[in-house]
Amino acid sequence: MIMILLPITANAFLLRVGLKNGVSGIVVSATSYFDLIDMHTNQVILTTYGWRNYKIDVENGGLAVEGVGTFQGPIILAPISNAFGKVDNKAYRGKLEISRTNNARIMVVNIIDIEEYLYGVVGSEMSSSFPLEALKAQAIIARTFALAGLKKHQDKGYNLCSTTCCQAYNGALAESLIITTAVDQTQSLVLSYGGNLAKTYYHSCCGGKTAPFVWKGQGEPYLQSKSCPFCNHLRNSSYSWTQRISFYELQKAFGTDKITSISINAQDESGRAKTILICQVSGNTTIDANKFRSTMGYTRVKSTLFTMDNDGQGVVLNGNGYGHGVGLCQWGARGMAEAGYTFKEILGFYYPGVCLQKIAFEKKMRGRQDE
Repeated sequence: MIMILLPITANAFLLRVGLKNGVSGIVVSATSYFDLIDMHTNQVILTTYGWRNYKIDVENGGLAVEGVGTFQGPIILAPISNAFGKVDNKAYRGKLEISRTNNARIMVVNIIDIEEYLYGVVGSEMSSSFPLEALKAQAIIARTFALAGLKKHQDKGYNLCSTTCCQAYNGALAESLIITTAVDQTQSLVLSYGGNLAKTYYHSCCGGKTAPFVWKGQGEPYLQSKSCPFCNHLRNSSYSWTQRISFYELQKAFGTDKITSISINAQDESGRAKTILICQVSGNTTIDANKFRSTMGYTRVKSTLFTMDNDGQGVVLNGNGYGHGVGLCQWGARGMAEAGYTFKEILGFYYPGVCLQKIAFEKKMRGRQDE
């Protein structure tokens, strides 16, 4: 891998991560002393110790802090010293911004340094039991993924959300020494291709072969289908799986007539199903394989890399892998790390041809990151 410098301007140290949007009320506290600041007046409205919980609701067009008063807001929960702010008993680094939405509900945004954000992401997306080199690879692709998606939720007032719509983010709960070490030892490193941030998709287990990336007819040369001999791990229960689904369940799920059989109609180059053919008494229906998977449940149909065997009353899926299959296979990364590969070699295997770059952040005195 080639190492070059990629400068990114703007207040890029800080992210706005949406934690809650549209809730009726929250409870805030901290692990130690903290301030509550009304940003409308820029006044500290409360300084207190973290053991005390404060309920915040929408009331009379403002934010009502139980036992304190009602304020126009937004309200910032700013931990003092090394404390973590808490919302609904879940701890986060950085600051918490509480605001009132247009429909008189509450939104909570975590304002946090990107590296500290990654402490909560890497431990949420990959097990801390995985080797350090695998976790370092995960930290780099998570950082790249975050920076590439800064505008994803800008219409809502934040950059990224805390779910797998962006990346799973469980705050301080997901942290451990090996996780913070992986992030710290790869600080500011990202992947790029052609001068732009790479599309660093990843998934739990490819089942022996990664999937090609195709979006609106366009692919990426570094996201092609390839064999992966590293994810067939003794502890990986998702490398192969079996699931039976009755025709009755399918009829209810897809609103079809009586089903007589179901089969794979088309596959991609990795062997994953692209479309599914449902044969009914009244005729045939073709559905997208990803829709089939999402409708039946991602934990039940773990991937689209499966075969179908009809048994007269239903279908038996014999599958491999967990997730969409594009990009880095996390169980494969574990296997590679255990075999002695470095994080650079792991990334080079799953994203061939990309460059490893160090982001040079340039501070700008600006408002929100997403402006």
